[in-house]
Amino acid sequence: MKTSNKNNWLIRKWKWFIALLFLIFFIGLFISSIKNELSGFMGVYTDSAVYEGALEKANQNEEVMQKLGKIQSVGFIEVMEGTYKYSNNNNSIILSISVKGSKKNGRLDVSADRKENGWVYTKIGIRLKKPKELIKIL
Repeated sequence: MKTSNKNNWLIRKWKWFIALLFLIFFIGLFISSIKNELSGFMGVYTDSAVYEGALEKANQNEEVMQKLGKIQSVGFIEVMEGTYKYSNNNNSIILSISVKGSKKNGRLDVSADRKENGWVYTKIGIRLKKPKELIKIL
């Protein structure tokens, strides 16, 4: 007489069950890593004062006006493609985003600390590719 495993699904399908557990585990890891990136991105995008203030200072710089022209405001895509790192309980930030001037494009690098009245900048600069050059604004 043969014994039947028809009644116990786990015994019959244990390989599929283990594979499904691994898949769920890796999907969970992926979602948690994306969640951290999205929260950082949304923090920068929603607190646009940090890069808008830096752009305002850049547009007041004579060297920037000569080499890049008037810099346009930064949009969703530029912020999404940029790099940013919060520290000090989200009260300090280092960010780098692409900027488009009326003459040339560059990359805006900003370091700032959040204070009561807004952001206090410790560094603002624009990097150019051709020729490789750094315009120090602050």
